[in-house]
Amino acid sequence: MRGVVALCLGLAAVGCQSGKSEPPPAAARAASGSSGPVASATADPAAPAPAHIKLPRSPATPVRRTTRPLDRDRLERLSAAAFPDFAREDHDTDDGSVEVRHVTQTRPRLGVTVRIGPCTKSRACPAMDLAGWAARRDELARQLPKELVGRPDTRFEIGARALAGAAAIYTYQLGYSAGTDDKDQPSIDYSDAYILYYNDGVNQIRVMAHYLDDAVGGIDQLLAIAPPEDLEKLAVAFASFYVHGWD
Repeated sequence: MRGVVALCLGLAAVGCQSGKSEPPPAAARAASGSSGPVASATADPAAPAPAHIKLPRSPATPVRRTTRPLDRDRLERLSAAAFPDFAREDHDTDDGSVEVRHVTQTRPRLGVTVRIGPCTKSRACPAMDLAGWAARRDELARQLPKELVGRPDTRFEIGARALAGAAAIYTYQLGYSAGTDDKDQPSIDYSDAYILYYNDGVNQIRVMAHYLDDAVGGIDQLLAIAPPEDLEKLAVAFASFYVHGWD
């Protein structure tokens, strides 16, 4: 059966748990369940995209800082973008932002969830400083299903990388747990996701590239099917496309 997906979709990380019943996903990267900050991205920028999809194209020019909050018309135009190898899904929001998810039309099913909105008092835009984001590790790690938190093989990483010439922050998470629920029914929780955060102090974007397909038996199998390098490629390509369109 297809895994039941339960993911945090806010611009800032908030509490999130995976579903139960049939296999459900989430995600993480680190060592022995935790890690310190990482100074740069893990993937080779010249590496090819996942073989079964074409990534969005965007200019090679650096992203320009915005000078005013994105208005509703611009947000709706940005969220209306569609891509040939992906099915597009609109998600409702109630905070002045827009959210859309693009899902590969061929397997393995990979999703790219994009949320864009202005910086506000309730959704502050912290500086793109690795030390500051690393201090929020516990908050960011709440995106993991509770069944994966604390497992010695769950991995969670916070790092810095460039996005179209600008400083950005990413997290990567990976975990897998198989057992039974409180009714002694088989229960699987898993997560394999790369999440990219960027803001320029005026507007912000959060792009999560994540595995959405069936439970596959464990962490090694997840890594073989949806390695972090592929998820990073997805997140960076979509983030670059959108930030080049919001100025």
